[in-house]
Amino acid sequence: MVRWTLEKLVLPLKREWKISRGSVFEKENYIVTYSEGKLKGKGEVAFITNGDISKEEVEQGFKNFADNKGSDLNGLEDIMARIEESELPANLRFGIESAYVHFLAQLMEDTPQRVLGVREVTNIATSFSIPHMGCDEIEDYFQSESLQRFFSLKVKITSENDIDYVRKIGSLFSGPLRLDGNECFSDARIAGEFLKEISDLNIELVEQPISHSHFDECCRLREMSSTLLMADESLQDGPVIDDFQRAFHGVNIKLQKAGGYIKAMNQIREARALGFKTMLGCMIESSLGISSAMVIGHGVDFYDLDGFLHLKKDPFDHVFLEKGHLLYSYHH
Repeated sequence: MVRWTLEKLVLPLKREWKISRGSVFEKENYIVTYSEGKLKGKGEVAFITNGDISKEEVEQGFKNFADNKGSDLNGLEDIMARIEESELPANLRFGIESAYVHFLAQLMEDTPQRVLGVREVTNIATSFSIPHMGCDEIEDYFQSESLQRFFSLKVKITSENDIDYVRKIGSLFSGPLRLDGNECFSDARIAGEFLKEISDLNIELVEQPISHSHFDECCRLREMSSTLLMADESLQDGPVIDDFQRAFHGVNIKLQKAGGYIKAMNQIREARALGFKTMLGCMIESSLGISSAMVIGHGVDFYDLDGFLHLKKDPFDHVFLEKGHLLYSYHH
């Protein structure tokens, strides 16, 4: 018997998750399960902090899909067509698609990579994201999280006043820093001055410093700055288009944002065709969601898959961290 279920997943965080868009102490995600008899596959639905997609949209969208499109499925192409017809939020599209892909992997007694026809990567060096905090808290946080074990750190910045904050982190960490603006700068001049002030630090890249709605300012910053600029909020579930070359050097692709394995894989291909750097990112999610991202991770330039490391307790056990590297657990 075919069965679809949607369960709420409450994920308390180790500490306040603070970025330019807001802050939270826990995340509420959903787990989609597809089962036929004893075989089942699970997918995770995660949310952007203070993003546009509501939990009500996800619950209603799931009910509509399960009731009207969820039975008599006949392989990957079939479910992809039904998902497309259903006009679901991107994160729910991914939850449904990945649950079915993971079911097919069980059915075939194989891996999700083989189902999707992609090469496997089993060892990923991830960055670790530092939520925004006071300068006086950083040193203790470094020690409590043993941040020297990572090869790079992602620093959440919230305004042009964060120069001392970034410098403090740079003084404690010898590796490269990745700055994540979450659209915090109002224009190219302010963002450019900020980057110039810290140009002596080991800054590897900057993600989305300016709002995606101010594309001309994004283009201006690319002209005036030599720093590697990555699109995040500017890329949602659509294609990676030529125009992006005017504003960025690369793109951050997230399964929850792209709306599924297939869409994210297409974005990676499109980005490479344009000569872009590629980053595989995540939301705050469990190791179920992180292990899903690892499925399409072969050949990506940068990995930012630390979402499960910020949880007080991971309800799954699909991935573990060893010396800054992510590996699949034996339970995967």
